[in-house]
Amino acid sequence: MANGPPRRSESRARRVMKQLRDRSAISPVYKYVLFFANCLFLLAGIAMLVVSTYVLVQKEKKITYFVEFIFDPSCLLCLAGSITVVVAFLGCGGALRENTGFLRAYYWILSILLLAQVIIIIFVFIFYFMDDVAKKLNFYPENVLRDAIIRYRDDVDMRNFIDDLQQFLGCCGVSNKDDGFLDWNENSYFNCTGGSPDEYSEKCSVPHSCCIMKPGENINYQCGNNALTKDASDAKSTIYTRGCLMAIKVLITDNAWIIGGIVIGILIPQAFFIFCSKTLNDQIWVQRSKW
Repeated sequence: MANGPPRRSESRARRVMKQLRDRSAISPVYKYVLFFANCLFLLAGIAMLVVSTYVLVQKEKKITYFVEFIFDPSCLLCLAGSITVVVAFLGCGGALRENTGFLRAYYWILSILLLAQVIIIIFVFIFYFMDDVAKKLNFYPENVLRDAIIRYRDDVDMRNFIDDLQQFLGCCGVSNKDDGFLDWNENSYFNCTGGSPDEYSEKCSVPHSCCIMKPGENINYQCGNNALTKDASDAKSTIYTRGCLMAIKVLITDNAWIIGGIVIGILIPQAFFIFCSKTLNDQIWVQRSKW
């Protein structure tokens, strides 16, 4: 009889422990939100990768300079697709199989990508709105982009991308200046400072994508002739004179709230998935501790 109460107490403790073991510490909300969201991203990434790879193979694309890569939409799409496939596979597999290794890799890679995006946003702000700081940091993106001007005729895809960009932004050249069109002097075909006047038919000109076009108007390939012999005030009646970096600044300033909303809409979901994956990873370890 003296041993009765301890046995009942021990039996009760075992039941409690069994209930705790049976009750999973893993939240199905975090698990399946991560799984289904990353399944969609995985499918989107595969689609981007397949399309971009097909385009690159068909074009027999050969990359010899970094600027050719960043100014080729198919290359950028291939890079974005590859990153999306890797990250989404880790998130999808980690959530479905409750694999802590996959989940750790997922939230670390996503955290690095998120941090990189924040750093880029900070540098854009510094470049456009903190000139003194940008100079101290020797931050001059024009130096990289100027290679695109120099090699404009060397790569068809890069040329088409630059033309589309100049027409979309209403700009000419790359500089963060009102007379950015003069950047085209860097290109040997358009250069206006040396050589025989008849050496190239486009001498002292700018590409047709610099021309101001009205809706429905046909492309005038000669409208940029001799533009480099004029100053900005005379040339602006026929061509865009500001550089594309200046045009981007105007675009950001005029649409600050919209662009800010888009940026927040991109960053917050990433932060949410980092939180979900980290929480799920911790819950898995809690569940394992019960075993």
